[in-house]
Amino acid sequence: MLIAHIATALGGFLGALALSIDAYRWRHQRELPDYFWRYQTYVQINTVLLGVFGTTLYLMGGRPKVEWHLLYGAMALLTVMAQRGVGKGRQLRQVLAEDYGRFHEVWVYFGLNLFLMAMYGRGLTTGFFGF
Repeated sequence: MLIAHIATALGGFLGALALSIDAYRWRHQRELPDYFWRYQTYVQINTVLLGVFGTTLYLMGGRPKVEWHLLYGAMALLTVMAQRGVGKGRQLRQVLAEDYGRFHEVWVYFGLNLFLMAMYGRGLTTGFFGF
């Protein structure tokens, strides 16, 4: 279970990094290409699996060295919920567009993936090194 948890953490870190870079490449456009959404879904599923593996480890008695590690996992899951909420055709996206004018999905997903990558990174450092 620990190996699966570490593998999903490393995969999610690299996936969120790749999606941030890809979103930044499309910064001059207002919308992201179709392939982006498929990979975004993969990273989101990976994040949910990471939470499942982490929760299973916790219930089996595997406690992290630093309790902050749990917060980084929770923040990663909240970030995925935000990503789902502002996806194509979602209500939160429409509300934001109505309230604040145009919705620039490239910058929104660049920022959300960058934040998700940071949560993965901090989770990895607290999990491996305890800081």
